[in-house]
Amino acid sequence: MIILSTLQGAASQGILWGIMTIGVFITFKILDFADLTVDGSFALGGAVSATLITAGMNPFLSLIFAFLAGCAAGYITGVLHTKLKIPGILAGILTMLALYSINIRIMGSPNKPLLNMNTVFTFLKISRDPARRSGPW
Repeated sequence: MIILSTLQGAASQGILWGIMTIGVFITFKILDFADLTVDGSFALGGAVSATLITAGMNPFLSLIFAFLAGCAAGYITGVLHTKLKIPGILAGILTMLALYSINIRIMGSPNKPLLNMNTVFTFLKISRDPARRSGPW
């Protein structure tokens, strides 16, 4: 049973990191720009979404704001590269590093618990909590 949960955790992390890697790959192949902002913008989206959910917003609506926050992070990288003439890789690294502090500021603390909150997973009936579980796991 422990092996099964370990495999599930490894697979879910692999899928998430795979999506991030695809984001870096696409920007590099299409734009010839290794944009490392993707690494920080994933956490930015999570921070924005978690903060809005704990404030009582609909989780699906919070995903729209999380997407817009990620777009803003990419815009900042673009401005650093095009207007300030900072090399692309350095602009992405600067934005990524700045986002770590910004994420903590957005959440107000290093951790924002979502226990007993309605999230996208509770609406889709996917939960690891046995009391709330009715999904495929």
